[in-house]
Amino acid sequence: MTHDDGLRLRRRGANGGITIQGFLRAGLVQRLIITRVPVLIGDGIPLFGSLPRDVRLRHVATRHFPSGLVQSEYAVAVE
Repeated sequence: MTHDDGLRLRRRGANGGITIQGFLRAGLVQRLIITRVPVLIGDGIPLFGSLPRDVRLRHVATRHFPSGLVQSEYAVAVE
C-alpha cells in the first residue's frame, strides 16, 4: 500500500470479513494471519465470501496457544 505522498506503509491490519474481502478483491493483501478459536458457530458470515479468482497462499508459520486458539500465517503468492 502506498499513501498519496509516496510513503510506503510497512504494515497495516484489517479485521472483519467484509473488510478483508474488499482488500483481497483489490489485490492489496500480501500476508494473512488467520486465527481459529475452538468453537463451532452454527450461523454467520463466511470469512472470505465470494472472490473473483482463487488466491494462492504460501504457509509461513502456525502458532498454537494453551487456550486452544491456533494462528496460521500465510503470504499471498505473487502470480
